[in-house]
Amino acid sequence: MLLPPGAPRGTRAREIIELYHLDENVLVRYIYWLADAAHGDFGYSTISDQSVTDTLTHRIPISLQLMLVGVGLAVAIAIPLGLLAVAWRNTIGSKILSVFFGLSQGIPIYVTPLFLIALFAVELQWLPASGWIRISESLSGNLTNSILPLAALVFAEVGIIARIVSADVSRVLDTDYIVAAIGKGLSYRYVLFRHALRPASLGLLNLVGLNIGTLLSGALVIEIIFGLGGLGRVLFEATIGRDLPMLLGLTTYGVVVHKTLSTIVDGIMMIADPRIRRAG
Repeated sequence: MLLPPGAPRGTRAREIIELYHLDENVLVRYIYWLADAAHGDFGYSTISDQSVTDTLTHRIPISLQLMLVGVGLAVAIAIPLGLLAVAWRNTIGSKILSVFFGLSQGIPIYVTPLFLIALFAVELQWLPASGWIRISESLSGNLTNSILPLAALVFAEVGIIARIVSADVSRVLDTDYIVAAIGKGLSYRYVLFRHALRPASLGLLNLVGLNIGTLLSGALVIEIIFGLGGLGRVLFEATIGRDLPMLLGLTTYGVVVHKTLSTIVDGIMMIADPRIRRAG
């Protein structure tokens, strides 16, 4: 750990040089960093002198909960909305849904939280405007504090997901086997859920896999606005303060989460479509 601020200036400078191998060239310093990172040691923050690993370990659960629960809710809400858009084709309901999807895609992700705070926290005073309570401390408090951030994240993602579901299901409905199923007298609802949704879900899985980076960045922006105490605030302060060890740790976290979730999505796609397994 770095010496305390009260230490003699020359001693502190020598400690920093030895800790970060600043007397070596860039390649050697990078190799040292890789070796330490492989053991979970990302060094110490140049702003707070705290361990990067300890800081990230304390805050990662907040960011992961927001992102994973937000993705799950967005998919769970978008699939029925996309199917409704197909079932209500050429009706007033379909046009209303189309406007909603457009608003979801068009409104910047930092605008929705401000509107939610102004309405539900300031005007109606139903929900808190900021702060975070961990599940281990209070389940009800955690749910109360996560409603607005999750609503903002879900609203930002539900439009594009629902549009993809609607477009893919509409395309599948024009295939011969769907026409034959309808001709046999099967109900339209049964055909949508039983025969059309599964082959159309591959486009949805592809979208989620490609959109993981956007979800990560969107979740961090929402964290900053609502003051959740997750990685968003850490990223902001590290960027402003040029805290390189913290930025490297955050980048590593983003890469690991992105690759892990992408691998999970690829595995689900292989399970959903046997053709992918045979091709593999």
